[in-house]
Amino acid sequence: MEFKKAFEYISGKVEAELTKLGYTKQKVASENSNELVSLFTSSNIAYAVAYIKDKQQMVLRSCTMTDEGPDNEWKTLATWLYDDSVADQKDADSIANDFIEGVSGVVAIKRAKQVKQKKKNNDEGSADPKFLAKRFVSTFPELRDEIKQEEDCYYPFRGATFAKEKILPKLKVYIKQADKNRIEKLAGIFNVQYGNGDVDTRSIITMVLINGLDDEEYLALNEFFDNDLNAAAKAGRKYKDKNVKPEKPKKVKSKAKTLVN
Repeated sequence: MEFKKAFEYISGKVEAELTKLGYTKQKVASENSNELVSLFTSSNIAYAVAYIKDKQQMVLRSCTMTDEGPDNEWKTLATWLYDDSVADQKDADSIANDFIEGVSGVVAIKRAKQVKQKKKNNDEGSADPKFLAKRFVSTFPELRDEIKQEEDCYYPFRGATFAKEKILPKLKVYIKQADKNRIEKLAGIFNVQYGNGDVDTRSIITMVLINGLDDEEYLALNEFFDNDLNAAAKAGRKYKDKNVKPEKPKKVKSKAKTLVN
C-alpha cells in the first residue's frame, strides 16, 4: 500500500477512536515537507499521527494542551517502519491497532488523568454546555441539525433543556441496545466532558443526563465511569426524582431595633 494511502488509513482509524472520546481533528499544515501529519486535540492532550518520509516511519506522538494550543513538547509513543515497497494492508492494520491502543488503552487513560491533575489549579473546567452537546454528535449524528436549530432559535444556548429534550431520550434508547464495548466508549465521553466541564456542564451531566436514566441504564453506564464522575453520579442519584426546596432564609433580629429597645 502506497505510504500516503496508508497514512490516511491509519490516521482515519485513530480519528474514529478519538472522536468517540471527545477529541477534535484540527486542520494543520505541516511545516516540514518531510512529514505528513494529522492532529487531534482535547482540552488536556493533543495526539499526532505522522509519517516521516526519509525514515519511512509511522509515528504516534502526544503533548499537553495549553490555552493557546499544543505546547509542542512532543513525546513519541510508538514508531513503526513503513516501507511501501513491501508493506501491505496487514502492516497498516497492525500499526492502526497499535496506535488506537496508544490513545485509548489503560496507559492512555492514566496519561490523561495525570495531565488533567497537573493542569487543574481548581476543580472546575471551562467546557460549556454547548460544547458538551457537540461531543455527543459522534454518537448521535442527528444532533448536529438539532444543535444548529437551538442556536438559531435561542440565545443563550439552553444547555439543560437541550440535554433533557434532545440528548437524554437518545441515550436511553442507545444504552438499551448497545453492547458493552459501545457503552464503555459512551462512558468515556461522559468522563472526559465531566473532567473538562464548567459548573453548568457538570450539573447537566449528573442532574439531567445521569439522573434521567433508570436504574438499569445507569448501572450499565456507571460501570465505566472514572473515580471523579462515579462519586459525583452517586451523590447526584440521591436527588433523583426529588424536588429540592431552597433553604428558607433565617429571620435575623434587627440590630437597629435592638439598639432602640
